[in-house]
Parts: sequence; C-alpha cells; structure tokens
Amino acid sequence: MSIDFKEKYLNWLAENIDQHRINDDVSRLTLPYMNRNNDYMDIYVIRLGEAGYRITDDGWTISDLKMSGFDVTGSPSRKALLTSVLTAYGVTMSDDSALCIEGTLDELALKKHLLTQCILKVDDMYYLSKNNVQSVFLEDVKGFLESRDVRYVENISFVGKSKLQANYDFVIPHSGKYPERLIKTVGQITPDAARSIIFTWNDTKAARTEDSRLYTFIRDEERKSEDAIHALSEYEISPVFWSEREDFVERLAS
Repeated sequence: MSIDFKEKYLNWLAENIDQHRINDDVSRLTLPYMNRNNDYMDIYVIRLGEAGYRITDDGWTISDLKMSGFDVTGSPSRKALLTSVLTAYGVTMSDDSALCIEGTLDELALKKHLLTQCILKVDDMYYLSKNNVQSVFLEDVKGFLESRDVRYVENISFVGKSKLQANYDFVIPHSGKYPERLIKTVGQITPDAARSIIFTWNDTKAARTEDSRLYTFIRDEERKSEDAIHALSEYEISPVFWSEREDFVERLAS
C-alpha cells in the first residue's frame, strides 16, 4: 500500500496549528515548532489593506534572547551574523526588534514558512560555540572601549622574564594620570584560568614598568568562581565583570 507522506505531514501541521483571530486585521498562529525553551512559536498575520500582509513575531525572539543574557546586536560580529540570517530569509527587523516579512495573499504560505525558519535560526544564535562566544565577547569589549573613547592597541604580545611570549587583547598606553594598562578577556573565570592569568602576568610584569596594571574582563552571565576572583585580586589583577564595566571607564579612558 502506497503511503502519501506529504499528505500525512500536511494533516499533522493542520491539526497542530492553532489560529486565533484577534481582530478584523490581525490573527495569531501558534505553530508546532519549539524554540530552545521548548515553547511553541507564535506569529502574527496583519492585513495591510490592499497592499497585502505583514507577518511578525512581535519582537518575542530578540526579546527572549536578551532576557537570557544574549544581546544579538551587542557587537559587530553578532550584528553581522544576525544580518546574514535575516537576509537569507528575506526578513527585516523593525525598530522595536520585531522580525517581519511582507507579501501578498498568494505569497502568504511561503512567507510564513520563511519567517518561521528565520526565527528558529535566530533563536539558535544562543548556542554559539565556546570559541565563537569568546570571539564575540572580545568584540563586545572592543566595542565598549571604542564607545567610551578609550585609546588602545589591539592584540599585542610581550616577552616576559622567562623569554616566553604572552598575548594580551588590548593595551592602553600610560597617560599623565594612569600607568600602562593591559587587558585580557576571559569567557568564564575558573581556578585554572586564574592560575594561567596570574602566572602569565607575573612573568610579563617583570619585564614591564613597575606600575603596569592588568585588567581582566570577565563574562559574568554564568556562575563565577569566587576563589578564582579572589586569587586575581591577591595578585593586584583587577577583575572587570561585564555587568560592572561602566565602573572602570575613568581608569581606562583617562
């Protein structure tokens, strides 16, 4: 017996899509696709008079990512990735962060499909690999420094007392008010990460001016190791939690 798989799939979709008419021009569709929180997807179909229809997530996708600590527009790298995803599906983002697509009545099914796939793809940005997360965090720190007019040199290596090279993400030259400042970024601070930073800094500092200072920018969206943070402070390394970065503007920009 021949089985019509397409028909079975379309029947399943029809049975699992909930449609609610909000008013004469707006309907909400709850689709059987789940985001990373295992919540079903809601999209809104808005009639635009004779011009056609707009379909939108009403800003929920971007808002949920931000509430989870992931700002999709928080750095040039994230913005570029988001733009490439939106462009691939013909979707735009409004000023209030709603993902939208427009089309005629005949195009409605295709446009809904494109928006749905785009929403799932944007939602997946939360699961960037650790290497990508660190790269994005580095871009976040760079963007922060530039937005606060901090003068810096990027990606500098120094030879320490041991004759081994150590790389630092940013170096801020000394000024009349503050000494040379080096910046290291770390995604998650652990005791092992702290030990590595301390050893490298002690080796580097021995070959720099006595008053050079190290600031370690730390993503604090996840649990912090208090022992690791205390260890950094004991060696006069200043931990800068991303959520508290504004407190350090004076020491970095002057």
